[in-house]
Amino acid sequence: MSGMVDALRGANSEIALSEDDISWIASTINATCIFGFAIAGLITEKVGRRRAISLLSLPMLVTWIMIYYATDFRTFIISRLIVGVSFGGVLLLTYVAMAEYTAPGQRAICVNLVSAVGPSIGTTLGHVLSISLHWRTVAMIGIIPTGFSVVLPCFWVESPSWLASKGRFDECETAFRKLHGRHEASESELALLLNLEKVKQEDFSPNKQFMLSIIEKVTVALKQRYFWKIIILSVVIGVYRVAGGRILYCTMAITMLQEMTGSSNILLFTLLVDGFIIVGSILPSFLLKKMKMRTLLFSFGLISNVALIILSICLYFIQKNNTYFAWICSSILAFYFITVYSGPYAVLEILISEIFPLELKPYCIFAVGTFAGFAQFLCIKLAPNMFALMGYHGVFLLNSTIVFLCLGYLWVFMPETKGRTLQEIELYFKRSTSTENKNCAQSETLLSRGHAISKEFKLNDTLDTA
Repeated sequence: MSGMVDALRGANSEIALSEDDISWIASTINATCIFGFAIAGLITEKVGRRRAISLLSLPMLVTWIMIYYATDFRTFIISRLIVGVSFGGVLLLTYVAMAEYTAPGQRAICVNLVSAVGPSIGTTLGHVLSISLHWRTVAMIGIIPTGFSVVLPCFWVESPSWLASKGRFDECETAFRKLHGRHEASESELALLLNLEKVKQEDFSPNKQFMLSIIEKVTVALKQRYFWKIIILSVVIGVYRVAGGRILYCTMAITMLQEMTGSSNILLFTLLVDGFIIVGSILPSFLLKKMKMRTLLFSFGLISNVALIILSICLYFIQKNNTYFAWICSSILAFYFITVYSGPYAVLEILISEIFPLELKPYCIFAVGTFAGFAQFLCIKLAPNMFALMGYHGVFLLNSTIVFLCLGYLWVFMPETKGRTLQEIELYFKRSTSTENKNCAQSETLLSRGHAISKEFKLNDTLDTA
């Protein structure tokens, strides 16, 4: 619904909506997506990753049709309630699936393409179409990408990680090799995945009912220090992502640019900022090949935050009637987004897909997503009042302060995950917080066993060639 908010606010809108109504329409999705996280966690545990994505995408098709025929506030709110649940579930599963389906060397780039490049292009199209076309026409166009989300997962193989977590190890091996082929590195990763999940199968009681099994896993995790370390790290990541302003801009871009620049003719300004966002989303695909995750986060995070402070200063001191005011503010905002997308958002979204242990991944993302969704809801719901009370310069300065605090915490506690398998990342957190945990004590054995199997595979491959 990027860009449609301003169309509903316009004088030519055939539906009478107050500013409070529009703020509810814009923000509701961020609250109801919490329920989507919970539903997705339960569905994906039962039916797997690919079927869950298809099932949860179906309601979104209905909501676009509802928006097209909407004639009152009630219809908009109901559609946003439904799409929030549906989109929240798909969003969670997208992060989970991307991390599980891709190899360690490709994971960062693939997650960035799905979590940043795709949404950035979609957001830009939403803004441009909402300026150029009637919002009902835009709603019908929205059916096309949603339809792809329903159909395409039907042709995937199931996640090897999910199959392994269910004890379906033969199917796991088949699916893993379809995705990654047979070579030394992949066989080592597969061996580690199988061995680690077999140990977990021994730790938890077999043949328990579905809900009892979930409760047992969560109860065990709550007693572990590594679990809380991951949760706190995830909360800080969530705060950074909210303070960074991406969702706020995507939702209210046209309104923000009109009020910041003092102009109603903002198509060029929108294309400038959104174009830089797309460039910023694509750049990590190249930067991640050359730079470590921590280096990319802290260097670009510092630069982007300084740019946000400069924008705040310009908004406060430069008068709107200045000839160059609109272009100065739009250019700084564009530079801010290209740097924040190139570094912090790219790294943090990759990290959030990597750090949760497999058996608890859906529930951890639900817990963290609940916090982030509620925070994002408050951010968008209160944004008009905050802009009126503090001005754009005050809000941007507040956000930059929060980001600096988040960067400080991440500097101390964020690990370097580039090139590591999900199992190695999981074992890193367990080993670094508790030496008494049973899985931690076995981690070195599992890693050694995986490396031994990869060497054996390499030897057999050499003999076959000879």
